[in-house]
Amino acid sequence: MECKEVRKLLSPFIDNELRANDTFAVAEHLEVCAPCQREMEVLRQLDERLKTAGHTPLDGVEEFHTRILNVLSPRTWMRRWRGVGAAAAVLLFLVVGRQIFSAPSDPETAAFSDALLVEVQLNINQPFSLTWLDPRTLQEVLRQEGLADIPNLAPAGFHLEGARICNPLSHLFVQLVYRNRTEEVSLFVSRRWDRPFSGILKRDGFMITPLGIRAVFLVTKDSLENLVDTRQLAEEEVNALSS
Repeated sequence: MECKEVRKLLSPFIDNELRANDTFAVAEHLEVCAPCQREMEVLRQLDERLKTAGHTPLDGVEEFHTRILNVLSPRTWMRRWRGVGAAAAVLLFLVVGRQIFSAPSDPETAAFSDALLVEVQLNINQPFSLTWLDPRTLQEVLRQEGLADIPNLAPAGFHLEGARICNPLSHLFVQLVYRNRTEEVSLFVSRRWDRPFSGILKRDGFMITPLGIRAVFLVTKDSLENLVDTRQLAEEEVNALSS
């Protein structure tokens, strides 16, 4: 698929409105095309701003008017210049001090974990608007990602609800969604993510656990009743089905 074709599909791709085959083709193109990745991020950011703007209340107008008058006042400017030295010192501490007194973090890992949670929450909030893979396409996609079959979590009480293609941080992943009566877990599978990701990460009430040595991640709620059993079963299944 060429850039011209992909750019026409970026908006429905972001909104999960494409057919499974088109979604997979666009996602594969985005992996190797930096200009299209940048255009997708611009569209994604614009979409988020529009959504946010639609929910922003227009209150506090009188307070804003008063603040403008204060800014234009000569006395306000005299007080502001006196405070420049103190403000500069505080700013220097916030920018430099945090790096001196705190351990360095991995921005890419943090961004990746956030991206996985966005995909999980998208599925929870919009379960009927996502592009689900049909069984035949799912089998073909899984083989491309190194799994001979669908991991079976039925012994832990979870049954496959559906699977979809997603693109966190411009890396193609397959999200396998499992449910029992009250809970949901997701397996994210990819051949393309090679960033080390060790240990269990907790963010926003979710847990992200890497399974085995493959780029497969289990994302669950912190309150999952049989977390240990589910994790162990999922890891055994993934390792057994890995090609």
